[in-house]
Amino acid sequence: MFNTLIMSLKIDYTYSINAFIYNLRRLPILKDLITEDIYKSKNLKRFISIISIIYSCLKTIFFHLLYFFLIYFLASIINKTNISKSFIHIYFIFSIIGFFINNNLLNTSKKKYFSIVLFNMNAKKFMESSLFYNLFRYLILNILSFMVISYFIDIPFIIIIYLLLIPFFLRIVGEALNILFYKKYSYVWINNYYLYFSILISLLVVSFLPFKDIFVSRSILFIFLIGGIILSLISLTYLLRVKDYKIMFKKLNTKNAVLSKDNSYNRQKMVEVKKKDIKIDSRKLKNKKGYDLFNTIFFERHKEILMRSSKKYSLVLMGIYIILLILGRKVNILNNLGAFIILMYFINRGAIVTQAMFFNCDHAMLRYNFYRERSVLLNLFKKRLTTLIRVNLLPALVIILGNSLLLLVNGNNNIFIYLMLGLYIISLSIFFSIHYLVIYYLLQPFDSSMQIRKISYSIVSILTYVACYFLIDVNLNYLYFSLFSIIFTIVYSVISLYLVYRFSPETFKIN
Repeated sequence: MFNTLIMSLKIDYTYSINAFIYNLRRLPILKDLITEDIYKSKNLKRFISIISIIYSCLKTIFFHLLYFFLIYFLASIINKTNISKSFIHIYFIFSIIGFFINNNLLNTSKKKYFSIVLFNMNAKKFMESSLFYNLFRYLILNILSFMVISYFIDIPFIIIIYLLLIPFFLRIVGEALNILFYKKYSYVWINNYYLYFSILISLLVVSFLPFKDIFVSRSILFIFLIGGIILSLISLTYLLRVKDYKIMFKKLNTKNAVLSKDNSYNRQKMVEVKKKDIKIDSRKLKNKKGYDLFNTIFFERHKEILMRSSKKYSLVLMGIYIILLILGRKVNILNNLGAFIILMYFINRGAIVTQAMFFNCDHAMLRYNFYRERSVLLNLFKKRLTTLIRVNLLPALVIILGNSLLLLVNGNNNIFIYLMLGLYIISLSIFFSIHYLVIYYLLQPFDSSMQIRKISYSIVSILTYVACYFLIDVNLNYLYFSLFSIIFTIVYSVISLYLVYRFSPETFKIN
């Protein structure tokens, strides 16, 4: 088992090193300087492997500590008077959530594809080595994280022991149940979205119980520990008796499944049109002509792509507002209007829509000169902007409705405030819709493989995020916030139309 673990880790690191060299050779500055002979250099590979291992360890520790401090941050917000109990409660509930969603044995990965599918490694030994390695690593990371977090909050030593062991044993049980589910239904349970989201939302609601000064007790932790030990022994026995791991791994780790983990491949799959969407109802095209017809065909064929993530964000936002309303939490929206700027930045679907536009339309049409004429670009820009605003309007309306309900629950019946806040959210939604489309036309960053090639696009995206982040703490009256956002959006719209008309014939091209 130990030899299998070492071999699988070697395969994983060899792939990582070669992938790093490959990406290094693709850089414009280095592609002519670095030849293929670099793959034969043992000393260089040894150096890169050491750096890779150190980087991987530091990254893993950093993100695990970040997870603990996120729970600490949530605990301090939910119940400031008893942060320690809140932390214990949230960590315990999140551990139960991990019992359902952190099942690694059946996850698709390049390491499984290379080790089992290509190199024909013993699947059962691979499972055993992966299981114990992941459990051991998880336990070490938790011990280290609790040592750090104990400097900030006082948690009794016996409770720390409980919180270390409960998720450890629950992970074994979760892996066994996941495999049992797969053998019965032929798919991983996490793909059952109705079951997944119902459990996830229910447990998230329970994690917010410290709002009402309700915490998990020591006796409950003890019961879960004893139950976890017993069930983990049964589960471990079951895991060691399963004989068809090779069949399961090969079914799950196909070439396409592994490729879908790759960013460039995943971006292309994300914006591909499905066969059922190619045919369009002729009634929707009636009386359409010119670029209006062109844009309507594009929107109808890409409706699922354009609306998919918008609907998901809307459902998540609805869940958050429902939780706040159920818990009766008083949220002073009027004093936190800056936070909606960063929220609208994250939920805006402009990036996905522009990727779909390029991959399924523009990368082919830009080869024709007429497509880059000023009048053509401006007309199509306006049509697309209307479409993008419609896509982003769905989550914006959910936020407007949620804010109105929270204001109503908190006893605010001023219709004028409702109106101005609604216009504020809509103006933010329109602004980000324009912004993503403008930088797409003026900085067109993609090459034919959907890779972002222009650093200027990345810089503008980063600066946009930084500006939104610093606006979180701006403290203005709701009226000034609303009026400023409305005026700014109108001015930005006019300037954007001019910039697209003036510069896009030179900037909107294939890289």
